[in-house]
Amino acid sequence: PNRTLILPVQHATGQQDLRDLTPHQRTLYWKAAIAKAQELWPDAWGLAVNSSPVRTQCHLHIHIGKLNEGVDEAHGRTVAGPDHFPVPEPGLGLWLHPVAGGFHVHVDREIAEPVLLR
Repeated sequence: PNRTLILPVQHATGQQDLRDLTPHQRTLYWKAAIAKAQELWPDAWGLAVNSSPVRTQCHLHIHIGKLNEGVDEAHGRTVAGPDHFPVPEPGLGLWLHPVAGGFHVHVDREIAEPVLLR
């Protein structure tokens, strides 16, 4: 009840990583995930993508969920919007959540989804 996954339309063609999408496709993908997150958890949501090596599914997906209380860490950075979200280096996942002025983005661990409520 606390988690939703969103898969890109192109997942059937073999995209397994954010790097496999064009910048335009990534932006649309992030925007779709944000819209669903805002619909489900208007006040405290987060998005997470685990690194490819630790993913148990063979397809790219974003975890959408309620953000665990107190998980924000100071080493993230604030970006204006989805077209500015970084693409993690191989072996790293990404998690983010809304903040005043944009989104706080963290690219700091292999498994990012534990920041979301189970």
